[in-house]
Amino acid sequence: MRDGLLVINKPRGITSTRVVEKVKKKLKAKVGHTGTLDPLATGVLVLLVGKATRFSWLFVEMDKTYRVTALLGFSTDTYDVEGKILKTAEVSVDCGEVKRALEDFRGEIEQLPPPFSAKKVEGKRAYRLARKGIQPQLKPVKVKVYELSMERCEPPELELKMVVSSGTYVRTLIHDLGQRLGVGAVVKELVRESVGPFSLQESVGLEEFLSSSDPWSYVLSMEEAFYFLPKISLDFFTGKRILNGNPVLIKNKVQDGYVTIYIDSLFVGIGSVKSAILKPERLVLPEGSQT
Repeated sequence: MRDGLLVINKPRGITSTRVVEKVKKKLKAKVGHTGTLDPLATGVLVLLVGKATRFSWLFVEMDKTYRVTALLGFSTDTYDVEGKILKTAEVSVDCGEVKRALEDFRGEIEQLPPPFSAKKVEGKRAYRLARKGIQPQLKPVKVKVYELSMERCEPPELELKMVVSSGTYVRTLIHDLGQRLGVGAVVKELVRESVGPFSLQESVGLEEFLSSSDPWSYVLSMEEAFYFLPKISLDFFTGKRILNGNPVLIKNKVQDGYVTIYIDSLFVGIGSVKSAILKPERLVLPEGSQT
């Protein structure tokens, strides 16, 4: 057993929690996800294994890329095709109108999370309240839409591609677009193409993983999992200060931000650099070390 990262291509119709349970059973190890996907959605689900679960915060913050097929002329309680239909409308909009409407959804925008979401309201998941017919009192959140393009326009269907910040609800964006167009809109299909640097190209299908005789071959090591971060190598004495939770001055020319920390070629965790000062953020302490 080892620690690391696994990129699963989640199939449609299964919850992210259920995927974690299946992977955990297969590996017989601690497993956690870094951001859920709706049951309807497919695509990249980044899972952390063993001690790597301590670094989930880093992956949760990552930008995501989605490809979504939207259906105009409908409004549902879940903002997707699997929900209860609340309203229908004749689709009289053209592609030019859609293109102009999309301009309102680029950059920093404010969203109200969907009633059927994992957001907590007074300690309870919003979707649990919504299932009981209780309207969750959700608060608007600010998110960023870095890129938003129309890949296909064949009303009543649209296909959009977007790069968004963490916490962005694609279902809400599509719902709000439908409201902006005056005809309603729901998510028909949703694919998460990437989470930070991890894309579908690096993923393995859930069934392929579960049927493998060597499932650990798909798990990236800690070093491979954090390949996208600059590497700081410390000698034993400087490293000991870091392991004790103390910041240290470094000579490496590294831009401010997160870095991986190595002591005598051994990965020990993640730190942050600011003005040449390295501060430990989360460590995986070698056996026998003192904090």
